[in-house]
Amino acid sequence: MSRHATPTTSARRQRLDLVVVAAGLIAAIVLALTFSGTLSVFTQAFLHGTNTVSTPSIRIAETDADGSTETCSTDAAGTATCTDPDLYGGQVLRPGQSSNPQTVTFANTGDSTPTAFQVSAGSCSTTPSTGADLCDQLLVTMTWRGRTLWDSGRTPTWLATHRTSLPDPPAAGERVPFTVQVSLPADATASTSGVTLSQPITFTFTA
Repeated sequence: MSRHATPTTSARRQRLDLVVVAAGLIAAIVLALTFSGTLSVFTQAFLHGTNTVSTPSIRIAETDADGSTETCSTDAAGTATCTDPDLYGGQVLRPGQSSNPQTVTFANTGDSTPTAFQVSAGSCSTTPSTGADLCDQLLVTMTWRGRTLWDSGRTPTWLATHRTSLPDPPAAGERVPFTVQVSLPADATASTSGVTLSQPITFTFTA
C-alpha cells in the first residue's frame, strides 16, 4: 500500500504549492494596490493662491466750532499736526468768572470707527511758579456729545494724573463737537492773583 500512496502525496503537494503561489500573487497585487493608493494621496496638492487680510485706518480732523477751519489733523498712521487752539480761552479771569466756552469739532474722515477715544492732560505749570495753587483751584469742564464728562469740574492737577475715556467715538463720516470751559471759583485764594496757568491737552483715538 505504501507504493500506491506516493503519487497521491506528490499531486497534493503540487496542488498545495499552486495554492500558496496563487495566494502570494493575490497578496502582492493587493499590497501593490494599497501602496499605490497611499502614494497617490501624498502627491495631491491644493493651492490657495490668494489669501489676504487688511486693517482699518483712522483719520480724524479737528476743526474750529463751525467746522470751516481745520486746526488739527491726523494721517493714516495716526500722526497729528496741530495749530494748538487755546482750549482754556486765554482770558483773564476774576474770582467767580468763567471763560468763554471753546469748541472744536472732531470729523472722522477715515473709513472706520475708532474703538476708543481718550482725553488726557500734561503737567500744569504757572508763571510765576509761586502761583501753583491755581492748578489746584481752577475748574475745567469738558463736554462731549452734549454731555458733561464729570459731575463737576476737575482741576488741572487732577487732569494731569487721570486719563478720561469718551463714549461713542465719531463714526466714519461723522462730525462731533467737543467743548472746554474753565472757571475760577469765587473763593479762590489770594495766591492765585496775577498768575498765568498753562497745560497741554491730548486727544487720543485708537483703531
